[in-house]
Formats: sequence, structure tokens, C-alpha cells
Amino acid sequence: QGTVDRAINNRKGISQKTKERVLKVAKEYGYRPNIHASSIAGGKSHLIGVVVFDLYNSYFSDILMNIEAYCTSLGYSTVVMFTDKDYEKEITCIQNLYHMSVDGIVLCPVNAGEEYENFLLSLNIPIVTIGNRLARIPYVGIDNVTATSEVVIALLEQGYEKLVYVKPGLMQRNTFAQTERMNSFTAECKKAKVDFVITDMTHVEIELDKNTLCALVCPTDIYAIKLLRVAQKYKAGIIGFDNLRLIDDLELQLDSVSYDINLTAQNAVDYIMNGVPHTASIPYKIIKRGSF
Repeated sequence: QGTVDRAINNRKGISQKTKERVLKVAKEYGYRPNIHASSIAGGKSHLIGVVVFDLYNSYFSDILMNIEAYCTSLGYSTVVMFTDKDYEKEITCIQNLYHMSVDGIVLCPVNAGEEYENFLLSLNIPIVTIGNRLARIPYVGIDNVTATSEVVIALLEQGYEKLVYVKPGLMQRNTFAQTERMNSFTAECKKAKVDFVITDMTHVEIELDKNTLCALVCPTDIYAIKLLRVAQKYKAGIIGFDNLRLIDDLELQLDSVSYDINLTAQNAVDYIMNGVPHTASIPYKIIKRGSF
């Protein structure tokens, strides 16, 4: 058994000739490794769990593809589960992955709070968040505060007289990223003493005036894409976040805050594999296409 184990798992202590004989017989008999048994014996399942809202937002499909590709390059497989932004379903997804003995979880959380964090920590497996942040759980993403501040400054340099921030209509329990961006927008506008307002999708047109040079700041490209025609109607500037590939697919003239999704995926997986600093900040930049 020891000799076979060393040959199959490429361990030391076996001659090349013996190793080749073992692998030849294994191939003849159609041997396949039992991943579940290996995880029990060696403590590794070589499975990474990923929990996200859905695939309606191409941000999630893009990051999932990057996570899967990177995991494959490292000899790991991914198990993906969707929460549909449901609090209880998210917990069930995490519990299911835990019982599958995944080596770690990449999570975009809907839930928040001390009790929820205690639950995650009690699992005693590496968990890293993307999109939304939790106080005591490692996070990979951009610096939302600085990025939003730079967006406001860039708009003011273009001479916009009124800035309109478009917040989500229904806020979920975990709104960390949304709150950071909105608060940073408010602080920078107050600092610059510029006219500003915070509203939702349904009330944007009320805040726009063709006689005032206005600009819309959308915390996600999904909102910006939906409001692009409204902005053009009132000759208003507009910018979103995430630089979704849908913008280029549809050849839209929409500016956006861009960051490397592949790097985000790799940092998240690397934390599970090796451990990284508590917060990994991803570089970002404003992509100009002519919408402000």
C-alpha cells in the first residue's frame, strides 16, 4: 500500500522504475482517485466553494469564470451556489458547502452582524468575502471610499453644477459597499460645497434640469446602463462602477470605475490556499468612453 500511495501521489521514497510499473497497472485497471476518501485521509478535498447572489449581474459570471480558471490551474475544483439575496438561503448554502468538506469559501454576503460572523468563524475554514465586507472576515476588493471621492473630483473638474447619486431602491441587510460609496459621495460633495442629492432610480428625472449641468453617479453599471438614455435626454453626465463587459459588448458610451476582476479572483483563492493580509486592496481606474 505504501509503495502504491507513493507512486499515485508522486511522493518521495520510490524508484522511477517502480513508479512507472504502478502507474501502468493503475491505468490498465482504470483507477481513479476517490476525492472524498482523500479529503478524509489528507485533510484536503481540493474543492473551493463560491457563494454569490445570482448571475443576472455579469460581475458575478465574470468573477466565477476567473475563480474557476484559477482553481483549475492549481488542481482544484469549484462548487458554486446562489443565494438570490435571501438571508436564510445564504446560510444553507454555506452549511452545504461545509458538509461537502470544501477547503474554503469565497463569499459575497447578504447577511451581516456579529451573530452571522460568529457562525462563519465557527466553521473553522478559510472564508474570504468579495463585493460586500464583514468586520472580522478577510475581504478582497477596491477602496470604495477613495474611488468614489475621485469620481466626484473628476466630475467637478468637468464643471458639473449638480451631482445626483442613484442609490438602490431596496437595500439588503449587508450594504457595506453601497454605504461606503454613498457616504464617500456625500462627504466629497459637502467638502466641495457643490449642489448634490441622493435619490433612487424612480425619481432621477425629478432631480435633473436641462438648464443645470448635472451628472449621475451610479454605484453599479447596471443602474448606469438603465439610466444612460435619461442622462442623454437631459444632457447630463453619468458614470457607473465595475466596468462590466456588457458596456463594450453593447458598444455603449459609458464611463465606469474599472478594476481587475481576475486579480480579485486570484487574491480570494490565494487567501484560501495560503492566507493573505486581512484586506487585499485591488487597484482601480476610471475608464473614459465619453459619458461625462
